[in-house]
Amino acid sequence: MKSVPSKPFREFAISGLCLSLLSGCLYDKDSTVIEPATPSPEEALVSAINESHPQGLSAFVLPESDAFRLIPQDVNNPLTAEKVHLGKMLFHETALATQGVNSQQTGTWSCASCHHADAGFKSGLPQGIGEGGEGFGVKGEMRTFAVGFDKASMDSDLIPDVQPLASPSILNTAYQDVMLWNGQFGNAQSGSVNRGLDEQVLAPEGTPKHENLRQLSGLETQAIAGTKVHRLKTDEGSVLQTNDEYALLFELAFPEGSTDIVADAGKAIAAYERTVLANQAPFQRWLKGESLVMTESEILGATLFFGKAKCVSCHTGPGLSSSAEATESEMFMAIGFADFDPNNPQITGTVGDADAKGRGGFTGESADDYKFKVPQLYNLADTNVFGHGASFNSIRDVVAYKNAAVPQKVIPASQLDPRFIPLGLSELEIDQLTAFLEYALYDPDLARYKPDALPTGACFPVADELSKLDLNC
Repeated sequence: MKSVPSKPFREFAISGLCLSLLSGCLYDKDSTVIEPATPSPEEALVSAINESHPQGLSAFVLPESDAFRLIPQDVNNPLTAEKVHLGKMLFHETALATQGVNSQQTGTWSCASCHHADAGFKSGLPQGIGEGGEGFGVKGEMRTFAVGFDKASMDSDLIPDVQPLASPSILNTAYQDVMLWNGQFGNAQSGSVNRGLDEQVLAPEGTPKHENLRQLSGLETQAIAGTKVHRLKTDEGSVLQTNDEYALLFELAFPEGSTDIVADAGKAIAAYERTVLANQAPFQRWLKGESLVMTESEILGATLFFGKAKCVSCHTGPGLSSSAEATESEMFMAIGFADFDPNNPQITGTVGDADAKGRGGFTGESADDYKFKVPQLYNLADTNVFGHGASFNSIRDVVAYKNAAVPQKVIPASQLDPRFIPLGLSELEIDQLTAFLEYALYDPDLARYKPDALPTGACFPVADELSKLDLNC
């Protein structure tokens, strides 16, 4: 008998003419055909992943958070343990909140107010609230506007710090070239997301809307700008100068000294954000060789993700966002998600035309209208807020929406992405794909990215009196 591959096969007898090897089976002199067995669910998943990316399984692996050489980073902001530690403190530090409009709110918010571990590093509610909020609940879901605060208020002391779009997660942002839903914080380091420290080069000059004066990547640029936008103080007179522990942490993080403390504080925050990776999710453990970490339903859902449903064509790479080499058409898509509902009591303010147009509202190019950045997909189950306008409240609803491909928002049909077409999934397949997204992509210990305490001893991620009761601090 001819040699048979080691994988399991089943045999059955035939009579009559011999079958050619080209038919996909083997046979012996007794006319016993040896046919490959149906692949197991895990074998089918491996095959689907390998077919989806030339690098196979390795293309989707997230490194350990302290494996700095393996984490994408800005050549002008190399990761160090000291810088990451400082960034973790600053990201959660409510004592930085001293540049607000209302003195009664001083010291009550932080970066983590809208991007905290308990909510998968989102806000926990449709519209994240920096200054102007109170209360927290369990995952930020009970945070409300403090009395009198309203985006439309005629009193400048009562204008809350809120955005016209849902707060995106900082999870796996090391694998994203541009920040915010419209990508306005572009990447001045072409390739800094997908290349090692020794291979990075500057982006071509004149790239519209992508330069920044400090020649930093999108994540660093956003972190620096964010401290100003969100009314946080890191320069003269802040806790970075007045708190001895912060002064030491800053010196350790930047031993060469600093000529721009605001920029360096932002660099530290960005360095921390780059290490916030969902690398303990079951799917990540499976990719690294562990067995029995995903259920059969999750495995079948993953096979749909990388195969029939073609989710991987838009959500790819280690973060399941856009790829490191993505073009603008791959990073931004128009699939008709609705904007904030102004009738929702958790929403204040209106969505302006520029915000509603997403990428187009930033670039001014009509071809970009209604396009929004492809988000990462880990720890979606930590909240019930999905979409840039919080227009879905369950993962399954989003899967069913994409399966049907009927837009929520009335926009010109010509603006819809050509990839937004019916997927042809059955109800069972929708359930299986949902199981993969909800459970297999869920890292159960994001609390490891929270500090045990802050140098100032302040409560975090928010510190108003009602929140202190909720957080028991």
